[in-house]
Amino acid sequence: MASGDSSIDRRNRASSLEPLRRIGGLDPSTDHPETRGNRYRTAARQFRTALCRTQGPQTHRLYRHLARFDNTYRDVAARLRRLMDAERAKPKAAPPAPDKDTLTPDSAAATTPAAGSVSVAAPTAAGCAPAAPEIQRLGRYQLEREIGRGAMGIVYLGRDTAINRLVAIKAIPLASEFSDAELVEARSRFFREAETAGRLNHPNIVTIYDVGEERGLAYIAMEYLKGRHLSDYAKSDRLLEPRKVLDVIGRTADALGFAHKQQVVHRDIKPANLMYDPSTDTLKITDFGIARLSGAGSTRTGIVLGTPSFMSPEQLEGRTVTGHSDLFSLGVSLFQLLTGQLPFTADSMTGLMQQIAEAPHPPLRAFRPDLPACVESVIDRALAKNPDARYDSGAHMAAALEDCRSRIPSGLP
Repeated sequence: MASGDSSIDRRNRASSLEPLRRIGGLDPSTDHPETRGNRYRTAARQFRTALCRTQGPQTHRLYRHLARFDNTYRDVAARLRRLMDAERAKPKAAPPAPDKDTLTPDSAAATTPAAGSVSVAAPTAAGCAPAAPEIQRLGRYQLEREIGRGAMGIVYLGRDTAINRLVAIKAIPLASEFSDAELVEARSRFFREAETAGRLNHPNIVTIYDVGEERGLAYIAMEYLKGRHLSDYAKSDRLLEPRKVLDVIGRTADALGFAHKQQVVHRDIKPANLMYDPSTDTLKITDFGIARLSGAGSTRTGIVLGTPSFMSPEQLEGRTVTGHSDLFSLGVSLFQLLTGQLPFTADSMTGLMQQIAEAPHPPLRAFRPDLPACVESVIDRALAKNPDARYDSGAHMAAALEDCRSRIPSGLP
């Protein structure tokens, strides 16, 4: 939309995007000259996984609106044509459904998974085309049950049948997530990033055992962790003790410093990617390399996906991302784990980006006056807009956190 469009044109455009918002979570208010283009493409990509799980008229309507906005976006035109061809090829009337109380041996075998296993639908290159037969294994791993779900894939509890070891399997549908033109690059990046993350040997970084691809599903086999994501402790009524928060965030900073020395940047640090087990006091950073993969189809625009509320100004703007960006994200996480609030909030993606890039964060002690000033100083430095003004390394941030922790009385709620 050109900058000279009338207010009526803008209202019509927003109205046409309303189905996108309802189906995929896109905010039509972001469709104006300042946020068109790259940011729209980023928002559209964020609900792409949802598209492939939406069937029937909603899928058609969603693709038509995407094509109307920008028919050059990824492979939306080809996908729309495939859906229309498939619709035309459908028989006029579906065969009558079998009696619900009658189950033939063939249908029982097709619908009942083996005991102790879970079925995974294998995606096709067509993205939202009918799925291939369900699978219960990936490589040598037996899939037992789903234990998590994220923007880039599903995590299963699996068993390595070669050595009878429980593992966590993250399955990512590359063939559905990327167009044919991007699939080769995405596959290459997936294996490269997984291999790099697999070399990180640190007590606070999840261990990666294996990677592979089968029937369009790329997967990572990693150690199975007990405990809870720290996001469970980011609510105001479930906060950990401040000393414990500074301890786990300090360990995270130290682990990030180790990774940064190996030239590995996480790009999506947040409480949901930090696993903590109170019973053993074990902390692990998860999902190294996944955020990098999620940006594989967006490198032309300079946009790298992550979780916007935790992203640094330079990451949101598509500039070069270094370890300083992870430390900014860690500062946001620290603020949330101490207060139950995010330091930057807004009603739209546009407003959030502006807050992170330009607005000062609220003082920590406006929420937690009981904490020493040094904790606020750590957050202030971690959340500096200029990367060079942040901590030089994760190790330096960890040392500052440990110094503050020693000044907090034990048992402070």
